[in-house]
Amino acid sequence: MRSERNSPSCGAGRESDPGDLRIRANNRFYDARGVQVVLGSKASTFGVEHALEAGARYHWDQEDRFQHEDGYTMTGGQMVLSDPGAPGNQSNRVSDASAWAFYLEDRIDFGRLTLTPGLRFETMDFTRTDYATDDPSRESPMRVRENGVSVFLPGIGASLQASDDVRVFAGIHRGFGPPGPGADTETEAESSFNYEVGAALEGGSSQGQLVYFYNDYENVLGAATLSSGSAGSGDLFNGGAARIWGIEASASRDLARGGWGVRIPLRLAYTYTSAVFLTSFQSDFDEWGEVEEGDRLPYLAPHQAFGSLSVVGRWWLVHLAATYNDEMRTVAGRGPIPEDEGTNAFFVLNIGAEAKVAEIGTVFAGIQNLTDERYMVARRPAGARPGLPRQVEVGIRIRH
Repeated sequence: MRSERNSPSCGAGRESDPGDLRIRANNRFYDARGVQVVLGSKASTFGVEHALEAGARYHWDQEDRFQHEDGYTMTGGQMVLSDPGAPGNQSNRVSDASAWAFYLEDRIDFGRLTLTPGLRFETMDFTRTDYATDDPSRESPMRVRENGVSVFLPGIGASLQASDDVRVFAGIHRGFGPPGPGADTETEAESSFNYEVGAALEGGSSQGQLVYFYNDYENVLGAATLSSGSAGSGDLFNGGAARIWGIEASASRDLARGGWGVRIPLRLAYTYTSAVFLTSFQSDFDEWGEVEEGDRLPYLAPHQAFGSLSVVGRWWLVHLAATYNDEMRTVAGRGPIPEDEGTNAFFVLNIGAEAKVAEIGTVFAGIQNLTDERYMVARRPAGARPGLPRQVEVGIRIRH
């Protein structure tokens, strides 16, 4: 369900013009079916261990949209139905997709070194059938759009056990995003080459990982959905080339010493992301608009961090968690973020506790957004979207 106010007179406690408050019934039906076969075999040649795996899958799915929108009038603080919508008057279409996928992978062990090359092939066909919004019986389609795509997706990963506690790894893989049902003939599939290299500490009570990633995109896809602030047509837009790179770091450790009778796990994580367009273009997709080479992608926070500290007993636990998100753009651009084209940075604390109750289950309590931080998470759809205010939860989970 989606609501939309068409007039400032729709404010709480005010009267409105007839039908100013629109409520959409997002009637959608999904159906997905498929079959998959996987075969595996192990072999050893010249002291090298191989673990071969091959698979095939057929998948079919369908989305049926039959949505209507009603108009309400605000009278004395109450919603009164004044303009009932006919079935299908908002969206009336069926989208189908069928796909064949085949893959072959070999895990090759050379002692401490493991290589995992693989190849995947996919072929997909899409159909979207649009009916008039005044044709609930779907007697005659207004338009039928068909498209398809086939792609080879190679990749290889490597992992080296440098010592008992340290592992280093790297990988190169091709990524792919299909245009989907209803895409125009000029809409191209999204493709990318994705690289990563990192190291992991995997010993004792401490773990850690550091990863550098680099993603090289062509024909980035954007979708005109309600959540993106568009009318919900589902149309797809290409956004040219883009480069995304960054660093991910995580660490965890149990701070408890032997004999304390509890565990005190500490977890920390941080991600830095740089994402820019490499081409200039003009797009009807609101989040992009007029893009110049070097503009930053919207809705990607450069800095994100998380931390948690818990005390875990035999039958109880208490935990504190903190999340930080940097400010981010909501429209592509560069330089300082205009006030109406971005979100603010925020820092949110959550606290909770739980305890087992005999064999019955677990009682729990928690407070999300402990300090009642006021922050914005998006500017679509329909303007600024706030984050969760302080929320208190108390409950019991019963086990039977």
